[in-house]
Order: sequence, then structure tokens, then C-alpha cells
Amino acid sequence: MRALSAISGVGVFAFILVLLREAMEHTMWDVEGSAPPTTLEFANSMFDEWSIATMVLGVLLAMAMVGASYLVRDERLVNLLWDLGDDAGQAAEALRTERTRKARRVARVKPTERETVEDENSEEEE
Repeated sequence: MRALSAISGVGVFAFILVLLREAMEHTMWDVEGSAPPTTLEFANSMFDEWSIATMVLGVLLAMAMVGASYLVRDERLVNLLWDLGDDAGQAAEALRTERTRKARRVARVKPTERETVEDENSEEEE
């Protein structure tokens, strides 16, 4: 398996070298081209001929930056408390307390919901 991998690697490397050699020996490199554009010509083409493409590219880049900043945010309670300057132990204790409060709230709500459903059922039967 290693021999096959080595042979394929050498083959890909040789193929890339052949492609580079052919590209560098092409006759188009011998032809003199026109002078490169000046800064003013480049700016005019960007804002005249390519204005829509420039605006679309700007909007896409702005959306990418907003999306990246949203994905990077970390809103876990431990990190929010750490940002406020609390110790890691205090943050962990606050997290445990918050989880306990949530569990107690859920436990308190469930019987109330059951009683409400039972009351509705008893009213329908009457």
C-alpha cells in the first residue's frame, strides 16, 4: 500500500512538472503586450465597468464578516461570568445554581399543568 502511495505521489509530481514546462514554453510569452493600466484607468474600470460586481462583492464580504462574528460568540454562562471578572469557581457555582433553579422551575410547572388539564377534563365531564 505504501509503494502504491509513493508511486502515485511521484506520478502527480511529474505531471505537475510537465504542465509547468508546457505552460512556460508557450509562444504567448514571447509576444509583447500593451502597457499595464495606470491606477486611474484601473479605478475607472472598477467603478464604471465593474461597479455591480464590486458592490456585490462588498455585500458578500460584509455578510461573511457578520456571520463569522455571530458564529464566534460564546454565550455560555461560565464565559459570561468570566468576562465580568468572577473567578472560575464562582462561575461554576453560579452555573450549578442556575441549573438547579431551572430544574426546580420545571418540577414546579409540571404538576400545575397536570392540575389544569385535570380541571379542564372534570369540567367537560360535568
